[in-house]
Amino acid sequence: MCTVFAASFVVTAILLTLFLNYQHAATNLPIDLKSQIKDFTFVQILFKNLIVALILVSGFFLIKIPTILVLIANAAVLAFILTANIYTTGAWLYFILLVSIHGVAELTALFIAANIGFQKINLAKKQQRKQLLNRMLLVAALLALAAFLETCVTPLFWR
Repeated sequence: MCTVFAASFVVTAILLTLFLNYQHAATNLPIDLKSQIKDFTFVQILFKNLIVALILVSGFFLIKIPTILVLIANAAVLAFILTANIYTTGAWLYFILLVSIHGVAELTALFIAANIGFQKINLAKKQQRKQLLNRMLLVAALLALAAFLETCVTPLFWR
């Protein structure tokens, strides 16, 4: 699971870096996130992340295909955003720390959801249903924390 995410992240970052080099993209640009970022509300971010988590979990029912595809897509999007910003501004530590504020909780929740999507769970067994419910509640709590951090804390550090 983590291998799929990491491989997709690395491949996307390398391909984008090669593309930006080939296109002679501008570097050392000033960081101006405030004018480029749309303001999303807590509810919008939480809802989006809950949908992603549900799709990750749906791999449990759908032969793991949605789980793998969403892991690849999320890693590619994260790699694209970080690589493009780091390449054009050179501020790699700033962007990694900025994403880390909410990203640790968000990625942890999404990895737990992906883990559920990869498992074989017998819903006829009460103990396994209870474990599934507990994990899903943990995922929802972590995503709520991540959405709060993304809307209330991360913007405090935007330049």
